Amino acid sequence: MTAVLAEQIGRADRPRCRVHREAELQAWHELLASIEGDEWHRRTVCDEWDVADIAGHLIGQAEDVVRPLSFPRRFRKGKRVYPGIPRFDAHMMVQADEHRGTPPAELRAQFDEVWAKASHRISRNPELMRRMTMQVDDVPRMSLGYVRDILLARDLWMHRDDVCQALGRSFDAGPYVEELIAQVVYDLEAAGPFWGERPAVVLELTGPGGGTYQLGRGEPVGRAAVDAVAYMRTLSGRDDAPAVTGDPAAAEAVASCRMPF
Repeated sequence: MTAVLAEQIGRADRPRCRVHREAELQAWHELLASIEGDEWHRRTVCDEWDVADIAGHLIGQAEDVVRPLSFPRRFRKGKRVYPGIPRFDAHMMVQADEHRGTPPAELRAQFDEVWAKASHRISRNPELMRRMTMQVDDVPRMSLGYVRDILLARDLWMHRDDVCQALGRSFDAGPYVEELIAQVVYDLEAAGPFWGERPAVVLELTGPGGGTYQLGRGEPVGRAAVDAVAYMRTLSGRDDAPAVTGDPAAAEAVASCRMPF
């Protein structure tokens, strides 16, 4: 199969990003409705979070969109409560903390209500606001539009996989998984100069969301293959031992990549 140059994928536009986001919100509505009893307290791969904590963190993400002062307040609190931890991580820990202990029925209702408002707000953010940028910790500078359109939907998708794994359920990657993963590949290529020089490789992603891409310019040093969803877990730091096959130089380059999720 001919490899698509990652740099030529292009950024998904706002209407398409809303389609991705709304599909994830519907999937989360169904997932939360199915969780019962002690399942809420199953541990996940996300540090010390259980299933309920992930729901609380995601509610907090939406609250930070809807309530303008929520983000800076939590950002300051995170620095105070979790010193020595990367600022974005500390901020997300505060989001989960503030919803810990909420009864399941309230978590479900809050999730649906605040995300409906947040999704509507995101789709109506004026362009001047979307162009505002931020840089925290050691990640590249990001625009508010990118964070809200791309990263929040990606966060919803990846955490849904976290919860399914914790519950021992199969993960339905959704109808737009190929587009979501293509956006990750696009970002991986765009962030290449920031994270350091790597050789050009052909990356074959298999399974749901799969596709064949060339990362980097010039003649590829080889070809590497890995399951698409599993590779997203690797890139996000959830799995440091991906099952990558192929030419050794290409497999090493692919397996060692990490990026903000």
